[in-house]
Amino acid sequence: MGGGKETPRQKMIGLMYLVLMALLAMNVSKEIINAFITLNNKLESSIEQVETFNINLSSEIDTKLATLKATGAPPDELKRVEFHKGTNDEIVELTRHICNDVVKRNLYLLISAGDKNTQFSEFDNIEEAIISDDADAKLNLKTLVDKVNNLGIIDVNEHHELHGLNTDHDEYHNPLFHIDDEGYIHIRDLSNYMKKDDYDTPTRLLAGKSFDEIAPEGIHLMDNLHHFRNGLIALIANHPSDTLEGNVVYNYRFDTTLIEDPDFLISEGDRKTFEKVVDSIIEFELEENKLDPKDAETVKNIYVRMTIPKKVLNHDEEYPWIFGQFDHAPIVAATAVMTSVRSDILQVQTLASQLVASRVKVQSFNFNKIDPLAFSATSYINQGDSLGLRVMIAAYDSSEAMELKYWVDDSTQMTKSESNQDIQSMQTFKGKAGQSVKISGSVGDHELTGFIAVKEKGVKKWKPWKFNYSVGAPNAAISAADLQVLYMNWSNKIKVSASGYKPEAIRLSGRGCSVSGPDSKGFYTAKVSGTKAKSAKLIVSAIDDNGKNVELANEIFRIFPLPKPTAYFANKSGGRLKKVNATSYSSITAKLGESPLDVPYQVVSFSMYTTKNGSPITYKSTNNRLTGLMKAAIKKIPKGGNLTFTMVKVKGPGGKVSQLDGGIVIKLI
Repeated sequence: MGGGKETPRQKMIGLMYLVLMALLAMNVSKEIINAFITLNNKLESSIEQVETFNINLSSEIDTKLATLKATGAPPDELKRVEFHKGTNDEIVELTRHICNDVVKRNLYLLISAGDKNTQFSEFDNIEEAIISDDADAKLNLKTLVDKVNNLGIIDVNEHHELHGLNTDHDEYHNPLFHIDDEGYIHIRDLSNYMKKDDYDTPTRLLAGKSFDEIAPEGIHLMDNLHHFRNGLIALIANHPSDTLEGNVVYNYRFDTTLIEDPDFLISEGDRKTFEKVVDSIIEFELEENKLDPKDAETVKNIYVRMTIPKKVLNHDEEYPWIFGQFDHAPIVAATAVMTSVRSDILQVQTLASQLVASRVKVQSFNFNKIDPLAFSATSYINQGDSLGLRVMIAAYDSSEAMELKYWVDDSTQMTKSESNQDIQSMQTFKGKAGQSVKISGSVGDHELTGFIAVKEKGVKKWKPWKFNYSVGAPNAAISAADLQVLYMNWSNKIKVSASGYKPEAIRLSGRGCSVSGPDSKGFYTAKVSGTKAKSAKLIVSAIDDNGKNVELANEIFRIFPLPKPTAYFANKSGGRLKKVNATSYSSITAKLGESPLDVPYQVVSFSMYTTKNGSPITYKSTNNRLTGLMKAAIKKIPKGGNLTFTMVKVKGPGGKVSQLDGGIVIKLI
C-alpha cells in the first residue's frame, strides 16, 4: 500500500485477488445478462408506445387550435389556446432533448467499451440528421455509424440482417441504434453485442473511482435529470389563470427552488417524509396564489417520480445514487437502467401534456342544465334510403354508453307514464354516444319523439327529444370536394350522387370546363383553362330503365384563381423558434396551410433580412435554400432577435411565378 517492495506472500495474495476478480467477471450468469437484454427490449417497446401516445396528444392540441381558427373564435380565446400550445411544444422539445441526452450517454458507454478514445462530442446533433437537412449532422452520423460497424462490438455473423437506421431516409446500416422520424434515438436489441458483461466501462464513465470522486459524465447525467424535472414543472406551472369567465387574473409562478433533492430515499418512510415536504411546499405556493390548484397534483407527481436522491441503499450500504446504479454493473444492466430512466421521463411528459391539453378543451358541461340534441346531416331522404340520425347530449364522452327509446309519428307516447307507453311500437337503441341510429319511412313528413337516458349524480334519468324529417322522391345533387368552387388550372374533385339510379348509369358533363372520370373512389375531375372565365356549368344525367338519357340536375359553379400559399421556415410561418433549431433548417417552403387543397408550390427565390450593428442587411437566394451567408448570419443573431424572410416568390401549377404577400418573422429564443 505504501509503495515499497512487495514480499512473495504479498505478490501471491495480489495475484489470487486478480484471479478471483477475473473468475467473478467470467461467471456472470448468462441468464442474468439475457434477462437484462430482454428487460431493455421490453422497455424500448413500451417507450415507443408512450411516444406515439404523446405525439397523438400533441396533435389533438394542434387540431383544437386549428378548429378555433377555422370557426372564427374570439381573439382572446385564440391567444389563450396559442399560449398553451406553445407550452406543449416546449414540453415536447424539452423531453426529446433529455431523452436523447440519456441515450447518447448510453451509446457513449456501448461504443467506449470497444474504443476508450471515444468522445462524447461524437454524438452531437446526430438526431438532426433525420429531422432536418443538416449536412454536418448527416456527416457526423455517418462517421459514428462507420465507427460502430468497424469496431467489432457487434457480431455481424449472428446479426444476419442489418436493418437500416431509418428506411424512410435510406440511412446507413447500423445494428446498435436507430433514430425515428420524430428525432428520438433508440437502442437496438443487444443480443449480438460482444461486450455484454463489461462492467469496467459503466464504472469508469458513470460511477467513478469512489463515492467522493464521481465520474463527470455521471454528474452530468444527474444534473440534466434535475434540470429537466424543474424545467418541466416550470413550463406547466407558470401561466396566467383562465379569465374567460371574468375571474381574478393570477400570474402563477411556482418556485422550483423550494424543493431540494433529499439526502436519502432508502425506506418507504423516507419517501413518505419527502412527499410530506412536497405537500407542504405546494400548500404554501397555493396560499400565495403562485400555483394553480388544478396543477397541484401533476406538479407533485412529477416531483416525486423524477426526484433522484443523493444516496440509496445498496447491499446494506449507503451509496451515491449514480454509484449504486452503475458501479461494477454489466453494461447491459446499465443500458436497462438508462432505458428505464427514459421511460420515466416520457411518462411524466404524458402527465404534463395531459394537463396542458385539459386547459384547451371546451369547458365541462353542466349536467344540471342538460339539453339533449337530435340531429342529422340532412332531414330529407329518398324512399328506400335510411336516415343517419345522431342523438346525444350537448357535451358527451364518446366512450360513454347511450340508451334511447323512440316512436315514429306518435307523439302521444311522450305524455304517458312509462308503464302506459306502447312497448310494441317503441324502438330502442343501445350503443356508444355519437353513434348513428338508422331511420327510414314512406314518402312524406315524419316526426320522431323519444327519450334518451342520462346519468345525473349517478341516477339514470330519461330526457325527452324529438326530430322531424322528410322522405321524398329520387333527385340528384352535385357537390365540389374542393370548397364548392372550381379553381383555374387545377384538377377539381367533384362528387355526384343521384338517388334511385345505379352509379354506373350516372354521368357528369360540363360547359365552360372539361370533365373526366369517375375514378376508383367515385370522384370526377373538372378542369378550367384560361383566366377569363367567371363561371362554368356542371350537368348530371342518368340512363333510366328505358335507356333514355335524363337530365337530373345542373348547377353553375364560380371560377376562382388558386389562392396564394403561405411561406414557412422550420415548419413555422411566424412566432418563436429556438435558435439551435433555426440553424438546423436550410430551406423555405410554401403551402396553402390549413386549406384542403394539396397544391404543389415551389419556392424559386427569397430574401432574408437581419441587422448588424443596428444597420439593416439583406441577403438574397435564387432558389428555396438558404445560402452560406444566410446560415452564418442566423448564427450571429442574438437570442430575442428577429429572423425575417421577405420577397418570397413561388411557382405554382401551370408554371406561373408570383410573389407572396407578407413574409416570415420569427423571434429566436
